[in-house]
Amino acid sequence: MSVMMQLGGLLAASPDRYPAGTKISIQTVGVRDGDVWVFVVGDEEKLTLPAGEFTARKLTRTPRRDFDRKLELWLAPQYGYLPVRIRQTETNGDFADAQLRKPLPEGPAN
Repeated sequence: MSVMMQLGGLLAASPDRYPAGTKISIQTVGVRDGDVWVFVVGDEEKLTLPAGEFTARKLTRTPRRDFDRKLELWLAPQYGYLPVRIRQTETNGDFADAQLRKPLPEGPAN
């Protein structure tokens, strides 16, 4: 989860620095080892989620080894680049697709 927050923080701080095609490397530590995850910044996409309509920037981590998962994140500028959708795909094709179900409350940060 911290990786998603780090990516959101980078984009929120300087969105123009990360156009589509940019690669962002993040050092991670897992149960078995440490690794560098590389995310490719995609275009903004229009999403229809249970919480409503969003424009979000898609980032994708493509597996590099046999046991790596594919991770796709959609970060919404209107929420400070917090994730509104997270899709994790296992090597066998199984996946989990988490989507924002309720709009976030309005606050001073919005």
